[in-house]
Amino acid sequence: MVKYDLVLYGATGFTGRLVAKYLNTVPDLQGKQWAIAGRTESKLQALKSTLSHPGLASLTVDLTDVAATEQMVASTRAIINCAGPFSQNNGEELLSACARGGVHYSDLAGENWWQGEMGSKYHSVAEKSGAKIVLGGGVDSIPSDLGTMLALGALPPEDLAAAAIKVVGVFTEYSGSFSGGTLNSGRAKNKAKREGDLTDAMDSDPYLVCDAGTTGVDSTPDGMPADFSWGLRRQQPFFMGPINARVVRRSLALRGLTQRVSYAECSSAMLWLRLAWLFLSNGMGHFRGEAINLKPRSGEGPPGWLVKEGAFMIEVTATASSGTEATAIVKGKGDPGYGATAKMLAETGLCLSLDGPHQAGGGVLTPWTALGELLVARLRRAEGGAFMSLDVKSRL
Repeated sequence: MVKYDLVLYGATGFTGRLVAKYLNTVPDLQGKQWAIAGRTESKLQALKSTLSHPGLASLTVDLTDVAATEQMVASTRAIINCAGPFSQNNGEELLSACARGGVHYSDLAGENWWQGEMGSKYHSVAEKSGAKIVLGGGVDSIPSDLGTMLALGALPPEDLAAAAIKVVGVFTEYSGSFSGGTLNSGRAKNKAKREGDLTDAMDSDPYLVCDAGTTGVDSTPDGMPADFSWGLRRQQPFFMGPINARVVRRSLALRGLTQRVSYAECSSAMLWLRLAWLFLSNGMGHFRGEAINLKPRSGEGPPGWLVKEGAFMIEVTATASSGTEATAIVKGKGDPGYGATAKMLAETGLCLSLDGPHQAGGGVLTPWTALGELLVARLRRAEGGAFMSLDVKSRL
């Protein structure tokens, strides 16, 4: 029986706590029932004591317990998961239970090899059940994915139907730091390589998150030229590029566009100048009374001032073969990987649970292909319109 509109799993980690505190205040959950969940009862109770929502419950569930996991899944309309690294922390057990049970799901995984594996195993299962399994429910990869959707949608129909379209996403701001979870995700990738779960061929596959055998016009993970590297130029490599680009390409594959639409992602030199100024002008946080921890442990993350005052912006430009261009500018407030990503995941969960009607059909999807304009509208109005903007401009 469905008891909850939304369950937040992994609620007691650094990002999970941010998501919980945001959900505690959103008007959409007033009068509704939701739950925080995780493995440790004492941590859940400590978090619950800081939250004031009258409809809040806590669920102690170890994902290795199949029956308890399935019971939790059956109790809700949607689950969002913050318990990463997802390839190591039984993420498949939760995702698969949702896929089988027809319960919507999203997480913050940036582990492309794991995302691809989940798509291969559970896309058809989720199609049958109607579950929307949304990959990339945070800063990786909502801005890139929805930005691409908006830019392509702003092209004239005749250009959209034409032969080739080049899409390039350029992050011009990414002002934030990292947490222990970020470091753990890096360790998870190294472990996957050592154990053969991620081969060199997979690591270089632009379509790793798509179905096996998917091909297209892109030839590198980030979509940039093979010899693209750091240098004295306006565009620079971006560490999130390969992660985001592959999620966007899953969207393109699901829309049947990989043979004529390319996607590349990089950063601008200005991004790095802005980040350096943010760190130096605040004395690496010492001037603010909270230093930036460069070696965070699990459960630790950026200081409070950076979580609130960070920011991100990406400009996604679609160029048709006719020369027509359309650019989507997606920007938001808060440390991209924490303050901002927590709100994006929360709004994705709310959209999955409360907004409708969704685009038809379940499957292992993306923000664009699962929710599209519904999620755009929700993000635009989040926090009274003060959190994110998603704007589009065209140029003939």
